[in-house]
Amino acid sequence: MTKRETSGQITELERGRKYSIRVRLAPDNEHKSWRWSKSRKVYGNKAEATAAMVAYKQELEDERSGKNVTVAEYADMFQSNRKALGTVSVLTIERDQHEIDRIKKYLGEIRVIDLTSQQIENAYLRMSEQDGASPDAIHKVHMKLSQIMRKAFLDELINRNPCDAVEGIKRPKVSQQKRRETRITKEQALAFVHKIKQEPQDGRIVAVWLGVATGLRRGEALALVWEDVDLDNARLRIRKQLGKEKILKDPKTAKSRRTISIDKQTVEFLKQWKARQHDMFSAAGVEQQDDSPVCSNELCGFLDPDNFSRWRRKFYVKEGLAHYANETRYVDKRGVERVKQTGYVGPNFHALRRAQATLLVAGGVDPKTVQARLGHESLNTTLNIYAEEVGENDRKAADFMGELLRSQC
Repeated sequence: MTKRETSGQITELERGRKYSIRVRLAPDNEHKSWRWSKSRKVYGNKAEATAAMVAYKQELEDERSGKNVTVAEYADMFQSNRKALGTVSVLTIERDQHEIDRIKKYLGEIRVIDLTSQQIENAYLRMSEQDGASPDAIHKVHMKLSQIMRKAFLDELINRNPCDAVEGIKRPKVSQQKRRETRITKEQALAFVHKIKQEPQDGRIVAVWLGVATGLRRGEALALVWEDVDLDNARLRIRKQLGKEKILKDPKTAKSRRTISIDKQTVEFLKQWKARQHDMFSAAGVEQQDDSPVCSNELCGFLDPDNFSRWRRKFYVKEGLAHYANETRYVDKRGVERVKQTGYVGPNFHALRRAQATLLVAGGVDPKTVQARLGHESLNTTLNIYAEEVGENDRKAADFMGELLRSQC
């Protein structure tokens, strides 16, 4: 026996014991007319079947409105939508995934509409206690969660962003010592260039040279091929970058795709390297071609970004730009004494890029030229470097005046 209700339909399958329910669904963007939902079996009496049908209707309406979507599901949609629309670079999406994975781990099962500031604060506490997350790491998670919840607010899933009520999550200030340890000064950069010239050329040394001389990002330097190097006209063309997944892809932003001039020393350095690489390739039975990587490995292919970074840290330590905080000596299974170094303290590859910018600023190059050369998406990034350089010079000027006045007393 079937009975049509105003909101759905109840069909008796076994008298007084088993029923089938379904509800009427209104038209939406995908369906232009009214339709029936899938049937659902209910065990119990008629009153229980009626109550189940009302609950089923509410459940389907919540699904259509997004009320049942969890934080994990919405975070994944947030990521996939940004990737599909191309609103941010692939590199940014990859970098954000670490924070999103943490959000999903600690808050993923909660419905977006149910998420509270107290739950968020408790999650941050557990991140710190269980994962050992630093204040900086928690700040990054909070910024990403706030961005996701703001999108949920704009989508009208929630009436307010619960992250706004979470207090005390601030980006830790970088100490002056930390700032000094992670940067390369103008003087260090110039001395570093001299040391690089003394090193036997290989793909890794070339990548470091390009970082100092041109300000290329790590991925841009590792993706460079000879077709993009015009030694006759002293120009480099940046078209690709090489990421952790070891595939060539488009640069970080539209402004990152650029052509820049290179100095005579860099032209000569690359000419020497190209000839040396040609001999290395020939010895390996490989022909050097236009699409051959400039910064090649011992197998005549592209350098692995992670392996390069490990080597680069050791190279910085060797050249006095960095050090390891911890050193453990041990004997391996073959009885050989070894040293394990951990806790790297020093600049990263990006510091070479900043050093290039600082050298250009010190040389009086205008902000727009520096922005174009380095591929900064925003001029503000370039102007921040100018502000710091001006501040440093202002301090030197004040100290000079102090010495001058003291000499007159």
